[in-house]
Amino acid sequence: MKLIQYTSALAAVLLAVSCVSQQKMPKYLEGATNESISKQTDFPELIIQKNDQLAIQVYSDYFPDPLDPQTNKNPDLLYNQPLPGGGATTGTSTTANNTSTTGGYLVDGAGNIDFPRLGKIHAEGLSKKQLEAEIKKRLTTPVELLKNPTVLIRFQTYKIITVGEFNSPQVLNIPTEKVNIFEAISMSGGITEWGQKDRVKVIREQDGKREMGIVDLSSENVFASPYYYLRQNDILLIDPIDDKAKAKDEARTLSRFTFATSIVSTAAVIASIIISITRK
Repeated sequence: MKLIQYTSALAAVLLAVSCVSQQKMPKYLEGATNESISKQTDFPELIIQKNDQLAIQVYSDYFPDPLDPQTNKNPDLLYNQPLPGGGATTGTSTTANNTSTTGGYLVDGAGNIDFPRLGKIHAEGLSKKQLEAEIKKRLTTPVELLKNPTVLIRFQTYKIITVGEFNSPQVLNIPTEKVNIFEAISMSGGITEWGQKDRVKVIREQDGKREMGIVDLSSENVFASPYYYLRQNDILLIDPIDDKAKAKDEARTLSRFTFATSIVSTAAVIASIIISITRK
């Protein structure tokens, strides 16, 4: 029986030692309170980048006269891409929620899009509102090509790449144009037990340059970080803690020792039973 007690005590000691590194891991929003978290939210406007795919639709004040066939030619068709199944996007056949049905406009290496009848338009570095205003301007000046035009733009390609200590690292295709760092982490299965929550790296391309920011998910100031809201093509990288390899070795050693002690304990119990029976 003493052998069983000794092996159990030793297993408990090894288990406590192996858990030390886990106890030091930071938690999400450590020490944050309702008062310490800023209530104001400021969502930055997305900026168009090279290789973005944009869905653009043009509408105008077009009212056909049923008595005059000549007015039934919708001028909007000249400034919209054809639908994959034929026809073209118009103000009367599509809505802002299904702009992805168009082929889209690729922002080329020079930062331009090639727009029907308007030619090349520089889009890189502009927000959607700025590009909408530029297209609208070209449709109305110096000649009014469309009457009171409306331009709607959506990003067709909005992806976030997660790499490193995620349970499911992957390329995330975001259906909306707004995602924060916690949402992206959740969509990637969360951070593994070895991931550095206090040093999440965000790699971002901006103004033709690549930059890297560090986000501390354990800090109450995470919401004020310029990298809290993610942008298209951002890369999230989470490194493992420094002693991950050591901790894994300790876990394997503990697992083997626990298995061995269970065998010894079982053998000791059986031996104790046999000795008790033979003494009777």
